Amino acid sequence: MRPKRNGLGLKRLALLTVAACLGTAVAQRPVTVSGTIPNPTAKSGTIVAWAGYFDMSPTGAIAFGEVTADGNFSFDLPGQIRGDVLHPVEAKNICQAGGQDLVMEPRSTTHVLVNTLMAFDTSSTPVLATLASSRDLLQRLSNDKADVGAADALGYYFYVDRAIRIRGSCVSADGLSVTYDVSAAVGWNLLAYTFEEQGGVVTGKIATVRSFPPQLGWVSSVE
Repeated sequence: MRPKRNGLGLKRLALLTVAACLGTAVAQRPVTVSGTIPNPTAKSGTIVAWAGYFDMSPTGAIAFGEVTADGNFSFDLPGQIRGDVLHPVEAKNICQAGGQDLVMEPRSTTHVLVNTLMAFDTSSTPVLATLASSRDLLQRLSNDKADVGAADALGYYFYVDRAIRIRGSCVSADGLSVTYDVSAAVGWNLLAYTFEEQGGVVTGKIATVRSFPPQLGWVSSVE
């Protein structure tokens, strides 16, 4: 049966997916995700965190919580994740040319990224929110994945089942030259994807950080 257009079917599917993915996991070090998004209906609803991956694989729900009538939310990402929701971190899927210039230790780590939320029951269609520096950036990226500037940034919650280090540079799937400076511990980490421009050429940097850059926030698909 297809999900209903009002998002209720999608919500039920998301919750079932969470249960299937996390049924054997025991939360040890949950990370709280919080913020505010527009809520046109002024009624409480459900907000879901979507899993993402370096190789842009299809995503599914990984956690959910409540969004209030005022649009506020605060819920936990699970402290421990197991099963198919985790995908391998592979240099060949990070870089266009196979990632020979990346140093990755170890080479058998699995991961999940969280950068997108979806709120249900807050409007006639689900409201998307992305951890980004501005709505303008998201609009530009929807047309051209390489349309970024020095003031732009994206943020990710990054879960790995084994500690990993990623060093080096390569051309990413979006066509930008990106430098990686990642040292992630087991569990949840924070990644910042920032950009700089020199001589009219924009390059990116993905690095683990203790806290997200101040310009980052949950940017909604609606005003």
